[in-house]
Amino acid sequence: MLIEALRLQDFRNIEEAFIKPHPRFNIFWGHNGHGKTNLLESIYLLSAVKSFRPQTNNDLIRFTQATAELEAKVDRGGAERIVRLNINPKGKSVFLNDQKVRNLRDFFGSINVVMFGPEDVRLLKGSPSARRKFIDRAIFNAYPGYAFVTQQYEEVLKQRNALLKDGRVDPVLLETYNDQFVQFGSEIVFRRLEFLERFLPTLQSTFREIFDASFEASLYYDSDWLGNQTTMEDIAHSLEHSLLRTREEERDRRHTRVGPHRDDLSAELNGRNLKSFGSQGQHRGFVLAMKIAEIKFLKERFHFSPILLLDDVSSELDRDRNRFLFEYIRNGMDGQVFITTTHRDHILIDDDLASFAISDGRIAPD
Repeated sequence: MLIEALRLQDFRNIEEAFIKPHPRFNIFWGHNGHGKTNLLESIYLLSAVKSFRPQTNNDLIRFTQATAELEAKVDRGGAERIVRLNINPKGKSVFLNDQKVRNLRDFFGSINVVMFGPEDVRLLKGSPSARRKFIDRAIFNAYPGYAFVTQQYEEVLKQRNALLKDGRVDPVLLETYNDQFVQFGSEIVFRRLEFLERFLPTLQSTFREIFDASFEASLYYDSDWLGNQTTMEDIAHSLEHSLLRTREEERDRRHTRVGPHRDDLSAELNGRNLKSFGSQGQHRGFVLAMKIAEIKFLKERFHFSPILLLDDVSSELDRDRNRFLFEYIRNGMDGQVFITTTHRDHILIDDDLASFAISDGRIAPD
């Protein structure tokens, strides 16, 4: 998986840019606020159509401009394709080889990326929504069709909450939403459980590499409504029962009280909850292991490495974890890497690279 060329027009603070990235390492350096993360965001958008950070379409368009355009020439396992994303205040249009994509299910998977940013380093100490986002992104990378399920669920959840908020609940309409909510919600949970089962052995072996064999890492799905259900049918029954159980509370509070949008991930080391008992180094090592394990998982599934986006992560990791990260991406993966930094000395790579300076949205080879 390679990005051979990248073109940006009126995206964020970048007026115009054309880059021919190196097939291995691409380092973008400069002061904060000058556009380094915007560059990585453009690549992520070309993969997922939505950003890894909160934004509206207007936020993505350079000030005073009406539209933005992103385009990449991509080599995916020997097949070349042109991916383009046009953005206007009302929406986004996706093009694949100059043909407009009508159904995103036909597009997802054109570019496989793994994003690792400063907010990810604090993943296990942050909000449950951040951990849900991690697992959903990881599943989407491995199984692009999962995006359709999550989009449908989010739309039904939005409509159901609007109905509850109104206060005068139409029971027939609510029942319709409940059926759809259970259908898509149970599939999301089933996919999450299935992914964790396959992902955990890789995570455990990676964590032992970062620390040592005396540590046993575990990652569990944490839900107060699911119980021990694992089949799609049983999960659906449990979710349906939970909606009945909480219907009075929902009407009082006027929003949906159960479902995959409220679930969490729980990390443990040697049977002890990492959030409560883990050191700062163990927290960061666990998250690093999660990201590296995701790369390994995708390479095993697709037989090539995904594109890795590292957004100023080196400043968040301690020296040992930073060294492990760069040893892995030099020797353990053969894919393309895009790295941002404020200080070139943080990047422990000296060859097989291209370096670019970013200042006020202008990108130039260094």
